[in-house]
Amino acid sequence: MDPAQIAPTRLGNAIRRFEEYGQNRYCLDTQLLSNELSGAAPDKICRQVDLARTSVDFFVALLAGHLAVAVVALATLPAASADVPPLLTTAGVLIALVPLWYRAAVAATDEWAAAVRALVNAGRKPLAESLGLVLPKELAEERRMWTLVSRFSRIPFHERASALDRYRAAP
Repeated sequence: MDPAQIAPTRLGNAIRRFEEYGQNRYCLDTQLLSNELSGAAPDKICRQVDLARTSVDFFVALLAGHLAVAVVALATLPAASADVPPLLTTAGVLIALVPLWYRAAVAATDEWAAAVRALVNAGRKPLAESLGLVLPKELAEERRMWTLVSRFSRIPFHERASALDRYRAAP
């Protein structure tokens, strides 16, 4: 992994590994072309990606929710009518669960990563076809094509975009 791509958290790095998959494997910028890729890929694979992401989101929501409730429980301690033991117990249990939810979120990224790999591997041919391109037979040539597509999507039109002409499907 490129040192510039290292995130400050385990969860960030777990997500980053599959964000970079398409770029590393095919020079296909999946972040830039995510809508196009999702629109062209088979529905079943898109559903797998959504379901896997939902699992990670669920654990992150549990983590955030438990922290919020623990903060509220601790914030109510100074109140004159506060029932201290239940508030401390609630805050303590919820705070103790936070590392569990974090580890579960990191572990759940494995399924998400597998789904994204499938999206890239199975979705790149339909993506090329939807863009009016023909997938080259050689991997090196395919990588050049996706590099050009990514550049073309990122910058204003330039005459150099005509380099994509050799990949265009016959009308």
